[in-house]
This record gives sequence, C-alpha cells and structure tokens, in this order.
Amino acid sequence: MKRVIFSLLLMLPLMAFAQTTPMQKYIEVPDIYQEIYLDCIENNPSTTITTTTGQYIGQIDDMGRLYGYGMFVNNDGSQITGAFRAGTPLITIKLAGGQATVGGPDFYAIYSMTSGRLEYVYDGTKGLMGHVLDGDEYPDRLDYSFVSMRYLNGDQYVGEAYDNKRHGYGIYYYATGEIWFGTYANDVREGYGVLFDVENHMRVGYWSGDVERRMIKIKEKKK
Repeated sequence: MKRVIFSLLLMLPLMAFAQTTPMQKYIEVPDIYQEIYLDCIENNPSTTITTTTGQYIGQIDDMGRLYGYGMFVNNDGSQITGAFRAGTPLITIKLAGGQATVGGPDFYAIYSMTSGRLEYVYDGTKGLMGHVLDGDEYPDRLDYSFVSMRYLNGDQYVGEAYDNKRHGYGIYYYATGEIWFGTYANDVREGYGVLFDVENHMRVGYWSGDVERRMIKIKEKKK
C-alpha cells in the first residue's frame, strides 16, 4: 500500500502538468524569428491598393507582393489582418462567413463569431491531410473564445480571449481612428504587431503594455 501511495504522489506533478499544458492553436513564433521578420520587412513601404474585390492597406516588397503587416478589407465586409510573406498570409486574423480564423495557412484555430466558441484546430503540419482536434483532450478548451468588446471610451477589441481576458491575437480599434494588430497576454498588449494611424501610416515592432520596443516607422511608397 505504501508503495502505491508513493507512486501516486510521484504522478501528481505529472498529472498537474498535463492538465495545465496550454492548448496549441497555431505555430508560436519564437522572438528570434520575429526579429528576423522585422529585419526583412523594415524597408518594405506601405501603400494602399484598391482592387475590384476590396482594398489592401499595408506593406509590399519591390515585386509588389504583400510582404509585411497589412489589412485587406473586402467589399462584402470580410477582412484579413496580420503579417504576410511573399504574397501569402503568415500569421493573420481572418473574419469571414461567420467565422474567425486565427493562425497561419497550415495551422490555425477557427472560432464561431456568433457564440465566440473555439470550434476546432486544424494542424496540417501533422500529415498531408492534416489533423483536426476535437478538443476533448484539453479540459480548458471552453475557456478560449473570440470576442468583440466595446469600451466606454469608444474603443473596440476584436480578437482572442482566454477566461474572458484579452489573450492571443487581436485587433484593437481606437476611437481616435488608430488600429492595432498584435498579441495580448492576460489582458495586456504584449508582443509583436503593427499600429496604423488615421492616415494609414504604420509603425511595426514590439509592444509591452504602453512601452514600445524597436519601433520601425514604415515609409509610404511614392506614387
């Protein structure tokens, strides 16, 4: 009996770890790669591109491809905001068809914009056909949500939340007209992102609350 109790005591830390391991909903990009990405996009100018389907505001490379931070708003109201690389989404929030898709092209989370519930995670990195998680192995799955929060000062947050706090990727619309895209941790802005001002000028870098680190002012493309 003593041996059984001792074995259970040894297992308790492992059980606690298994229960508190956060659910991975998309690829978490290490800071060193985020910094390399900033190096790559530092000299990519911002511009406004209007097409028959909508309008893109953001960075492009010398080949005219979406490369850097930007947002594309379609005529039907759907939109995609985040980081692009060589014309394809890198890490973005896509709002379309009543769903919010957060992540990259091969690894992303899908939320219902009606209920805010995390519906499933698609991980195409685990095989040719990908892998869909039903969430049963993650007891805290229902703590994740996608929300739209309006504040008394007129600001609005649209993005991921955990336990009713801003957490993960989100878009913050200031009443002043500025728009911020990036990551939050426990209700505080924390991580890499972009700030669009009222004239669509851009600053990219790292935010920690109101503290800005390595801010890069993106030049506008000459017309």
